[in-house]
Amino acid sequence: MKQCLVCDNSLRFSKGMYGVLTLFAFLINSHWLVFATIFLMILGIFSMKFNVFYQLHFLVLGKLFKNGSDSIRKELGELNFVSAMGGTLLFISFLFLYFGKFVYFAWSLALVVSLLMFLSYFSGVCVAASMYVFYKKIFKK
Repeated sequence: MKQCLVCDNSLRFSKGMYGVLTLFAFLINSHWLVFATIFLMILGIFSMKFNVFYQLHFLVLGKLFKNGSDSIRKELGELNFVSAMGGTLLFISFLFLYFGKFVYFAWSLALVVSLLMFLSYFSGVCVAASMYVFYKKIFKK
């Protein structure tokens, strides 16, 4: 599998910002902000260059605060899986919100995804990345 070097702080920052956007969407009750968050997450599937918050932190904030670059090797499949999983769960939530069906369930799902993003931001433990490694081990046999 292809691997790339990514800045761990920038990756965590982008996950944290997605969590903040989702939480803010819940607080102002805006399903369109959920859709905007989905759109930004899905852009990250195609390339890390399209991940807006990663690039913001890596190019601007990282240089401004002179953070040490803590590059780590990540598989492209893992990064894509994490973005796709978060985007898919939020898209399911958006569809329920848009059509007005199961609204409480939809906001609960959005809040759970936001919580998992915050978990990844604060502790570095990404549930979707763990699922990717688990599935990779299962299907490798």
